[in-house]
Amino acid sequence: MKYTIYILISVMGLFLLSCDKKTDDDTGDLNFRFKLMYGDKPMEMFKTYDYPVTNDKFQMTRLSFYISDLTIKTQNDATMIKDIDYLNVTNSHTAPVAANGFEYKFLGIKVGNYQTVDFGIGVPKEMNAQAPKDFDSNHILSSSAEYWTSWKSYVFFKPEGIIGLNGNPTPETPFALHLGGDDALRKITLAKPFTVSKDQVTNVDIILDMQKFFNGKSLYELSKTQQIHSVSQLTLINQLADNMQISFR
Repeated sequence: MKYTIYILISVMGLFLLSCDKKTDDDTGDLNFRFKLMYGDKPMEMFKTYDYPVTNDKFQMTRLSFYISDLTIKTQNDATMIKDIDYLNVTNSHTAPVAANGFEYKFLGIKVGNYQTVDFGIGVPKEMNAQAPKDFDSNHILSSSAEYWTSWKSYVFFKPEGIIGLNGNPTPETPFALHLGGDDALRKITLAKPFTVSKDQVTNVDIILDMQKFFNGKSLYELSKTQQIHSVSQLTLINQLADNMQISFR
């Protein structure tokens, strides 16, 4: 009888310990909220802003980009949660603007304390060496609309809009600053401490400051060049890619 009671107590103890112990299988959800800013103000499509330095009136009408090698890191580990994807943040930043920006959600993320978020803006070289026809129709890189045949490259980062030139207070001249080619790929590392808890949703805000895109490391002279569609414009592509790299926070 005493032996039976001892076994029962031991089993109950193990059961209680197992209920309290966090396991490697515990997961939560992670929601990245991409938000466009223009300096210290939220940015909205089809709303007029002053271009840096020149104060020319302009509006954004579209912004989309490829994101690659999205990785979250703890102090001791790194987990890549997406190898390649395409984000179009236009609708989420068109009136009425979504309060949470563009939401990009991942389910089943291992619980833990994370320190940094790493990602590339653009398509990695080995993938960019292929064309849309090389991918299955449901693959994110199968869209020919985001591919330059003459460049043999995807369009990595696509901001478009209209601007008023020569003192015109009404934005009406279209601009399309399409970045692409292997040299335009930029890696972003953000210090973003966050905790993923079991069965909970963790929100992480990622800000893209378009004022820095136009005038981060150097001022892009939009009044001189409104269209980027040529290999001969690689210097301008790299200038904007460098600006773009420091525009995320």
